[in-house]
Amino acid sequence: MQISPIKKILLLDDDRIQKILTEKRLLKINSGTEFVYFDTPSKALEYLKTAHVDLLLVDLNLPEMSGWDFVDEVEKVSPESRIILQSGSVDREEFERANADKRISEIFEKPLSDSDLRSILGL
Repeated sequence: MQISPIKKILLLDDDRIQKILTEKRLLKINSGTEFVYFDTPSKALEYLKTAHVDLLLVDLNLPEMSGWDFVDEVEKVSPESRIILQSGSVDREEFERANADKRISEIFEKPLSDSDLRSILGL
């Protein structure tokens, strides 16, 4: 499957350290990528109602709702967005569930490495 160029990434993660690490690595790899960050699903969903993003990086463990519940909500407001899940503790069941779900492009264990990010960006 050909991946179109990623111009805008939304990161949803309640861990601000992960936000800082991910943003620094992404911008180092591809400085032309626009990066937006939200720490709660409700704020991210409100944003997605009015803005287009090419890629959603979503933590599975979130306040307000799970990452899976967020994916269900994204499908209603931004069904064309590519979704990648991440978690600090991904077990085999989560990998299997993500691989079986056509809405999910990939799942990664945090923290994302430079090679993970290059893969996500298609570089």
